[in-house]
Amino acid sequence: MKKSILILTIVTMAAISTTNGQIPSGWAQHTVEDTVNVPIEIYWDLSFKLNLEEIGSVGNYKDLPKIQKTTPVNGSFSKVGDSRRVHFNTGQTLLESIIEWQNPYSFSYELTELEIDLKRVAKRARGNFQHFPLQDGRTRIVWTYGFDQKNLILKWLINRYIQTTHKFWMRDTLAEMKRQTEEMYKKGRNDK
Repeated sequence: MKKSILILTIVTMAAISTTNGQIPSGWAQHTVEDTVNVPIEIYWDLSFKLNLEEIGSVGNYKDLPKIQKTTPVNGSFSKVGDSRRVHFNTGQTLLESIIEWQNPYSFSYELTELEIDLKRVAKRARGNFQHFPLQDGRTRIVWTYGFDQKNLILKWLINRYIQTTHKFWMRDTLAEMKRQTEEMYKKGRNDK
């Protein structure tokens, strides 16, 4: 009896950890953080007005193609289950789907149908944004990106890629998100 309860608990916890937007602990991953000078509810709304082609193509990274455009596949990319096709300057694409939406605290997406070079080493990737309200009216952003590597050797390669390229792209992208949302917030306050 105790053994079956323990097994049921473990299975349930495993199911929960893979159905929400969190990155599974066995995946290669990296996290960046920053604080934006925008209240959490306003930041949430402004962050979905950002242009992915602009914020996701900052910097010049030899191992990372530039985002050219996105096209809707399912829905308006505003709730769980919605998806869009991300097109790169290489002519390749991937499918980005929303897997978690907890306004204004958490947003997660999953990348599948990979055509970019990532497909050689990973089955899929996930991103998870967590937003934390601060007492002074600002918002703390924690962005974790994870890769579901195909095996342990490839996990080493992905971790090397994260250390040489991806972590810098994430840092620059989050800085651009901060810059643009703070600018929109300031403009909105000045327009009133």
